[in-house]
Amino acid sequence: MARNSRSGVLGAVLIGVGCGLATAGAMLLVPVITDWWLCSADWAIKRGRKHVENAASALGDVAGRAQQRFGDAAKTARGATSKAAGAVETAARYVREYTE
Repeated sequence: MARNSRSGVLGAVLIGVGCGLATAGAMLLVPVITDWWLCSADWAIKRGRKHVENAASALGDVAGRAQQRFGDAAKTARGATSKAAGAVETAARYVREYTE
């Protein structure tokens, strides 16, 4: 009976030591894992920011080119409209001269 009691106590002590070592290992790993995760998150944020800046500059370039092309198109349309208005006015004057 004494031998069974001693084995039970020894088993409980070994379980306690194992739990203590597991806790100590976890306490050593938590800061390392946290540091690794924060470095990875910082790297991802910097990389994402670089991609966003590149995308923003590309969109700005596209918008600038589109605005310039639309401006050129508007100038052309105004010129064509004024020529068409001049032609209509000339035709109207011609019709008035011959109908009077």
